[in-house]
Amino acid sequence: MEIEVKGHSGCSIDIVTENSELYIIKGSENKDYINRLYQQTEKQKQAEKQEYRHIRIPHIYAIKKDNHSIKVKMEYIYSKNFIAYFETSGFEKMEYFITSITTFIEEEIARSKLSTIDTTIVQKKFEDIYKKIKENKFTGKDIEIDSLMKQSKVSFNLLPTQIEIPIGSCHGDLTFSNILFNDTNYYLIDFLDSFIESPLIDMVKIRQDTCYLWSTLMYAGTYDKLRMMILAEKIDTNLNEIFSRYKWYRDYYHTFQIMNFLRIMQYAHEQPIINYLKKVISNLVKI
Repeated sequence: MEIEVKGHSGCSIDIVTENSELYIIKGSENKDYINRLYQQTEKQKQAEKQEYRHIRIPHIYAIKKDNHSIKVKMEYIYSKNFIAYFETSGFEKMEYFITSITTFIEEEIARSKLSTIDTTIVQKKFEDIYKKIKENKFTGKDIEIDSLMKQSKVSFNLLPTQIEIPIGSCHGDLTFSNILFNDTNYYLIDFLDSFIESPLIDMVKIRQDTCYLWSTLMYAGTYDKLRMMILAEKIDTNLNEIFSRYKWYRDYYHTFQIMNFLRIMQYAHEQPIINYLKKVISNLVKI
């Protein structure tokens, strides 16, 4: 089954044929997106150099970039999106998926270094997000959101002066929508630079879907919601149990998950999404 190809904000995605072979062409003429796509592509190229069990990275063939546009030629992968994959998968495949994701993140941890960082980095990021949420015309005047921001600030102020987490390697946006589901492998796309390059970020992002079903909100088609909830809950329970072996995960996952959903809120412009985010963040700050 071929992948579902659709554009991202500021980015076009096309399928082209050359010498009977299919390729993906990602491009943008949006000046605000050109450097972002370039950085994503460079990160994907670096990840491609690594060897992962169960996980693959689509090959980047070429990058053409100037001050006005960028085009990236990438390997085309025959695959399913996450809905099509989970709709036809039993618990045996779920076990394989769990093993694949946890192995990938454990390989990231092995390539990272447990490091002590100043929490002002995290607090400054929170303040930047707070500012952008206030500047967003869809969220800036929402009294409930402002209250949630003030409650969230408490979590960041309670962090110790320094925290110890692994620094070095992460996908940056490890959600279901950025995984291509092949019958035998999982392909990661749309790498993203994070304000902190840590496997903890990938733990947070994958649970954005397994615990909170975020990517299903972006899916326009119909699907078996009950089945998806059951499978996601199984995956999430297993991932959380495995991740909890790490003290830094137990100590800081919750705060970084609040940060994660606030980072999404700063770009939100649709009321159903905003309402969903308010509900999730409200639950998180009460824990």
